[in-house]
Amino acid sequence: MSPYFLALLFSLPVVVVSLIGGWLPNVINFTHAKTQMFMAFVSGFMIGVAMLHLLPHGIEQIASFNDESAIQLGALCVVGGIVVMFATLRLLSFHDHEPVSTAGNSQVAARPGSATWLTVVAGLSVHTLVEGFAIGSSLGLEQGIDLDHHGEGGENMWPLTFAVVLAIVLHKPLDALAVVGIMKHAGIKKKVLWLTNVGFALICPVGALLVLFFLREVLHDYEYVLGFVLAVISGAFLCIALADLLPEAFRHRHDRFKIFLAFICGILLIFLFGLFTPEVH
Repeated sequence: MSPYFLALLFSLPVVVVSLIGGWLPNVINFTHAKTQMFMAFVSGFMIGVAMLHLLPHGIEQIASFNDESAIQLGALCVVGGIVVMFATLRLLSFHDHEPVSTAGNSQVAARPGSATWLTVVAGLSVHTLVEGFAIGSSLGLEQGIDLDHHGEGGENMWPLTFAVVLAIVLHKPLDALAVVGIMKHAGIKKKVLWLTNVGFALICPVGALLVLFFLREVLHDYEYVLGFVLAVISGAFLCIALADLLPEAFRHRHDRFKIFLAFICGILLIFLFGLFTPEVH
């Protein structure tokens, strides 16, 4: 099976949930408490993916050619991923994952200008591109092991990619909701909202195809690079969870136990996923 077809196949769920997330502000009113619980759950899941899957695989790949400094290099890449993603989230404008509502609210702030919603869209687009890189690089690792060896151990294929995709799928609707919500609040026409939602959803498969093409066609012998890429992306996932999702989930005092329990459940889910799925070696 073509690796590029696989990249599109694994990106398809992300595209679908992103489109749904951008459509939801028009039909559903989310409760504040449920939104915060969901963000806490996704935060725990993303931290688990980063620390229990991406980073161990990254260090393992780095150790295959530099065993002595693998942990130090992996940790350095994690810090680099955190810095890059934090710059994306903060320098390209903070965004709130909760939908913007203007109906019957006398305390709603003035509508955001074009510079505001453009920076939000730009920041989340870079954010989504990194997620596409995560899918492409994790798939590249597993293809380098399984497909290049003509399907040996075929039962071990794709658990890492599946975990990455699931982490992205769980929180991608929130990003699309934020993009469409703030544009709608700014008074953007429905046609532009629809086109933006579609374009935003397609960024992830484009990123997956780009990184897979670069790894396989440009670098050719790319296995040694994947360790650094996976470690950087683990840092990006940690930053998304710790600097973006969790602060929003815990910024109020209500339902503190429920929100914390949702966070623990997210970590527990990816831990159990690791126990019951085969590792890629």
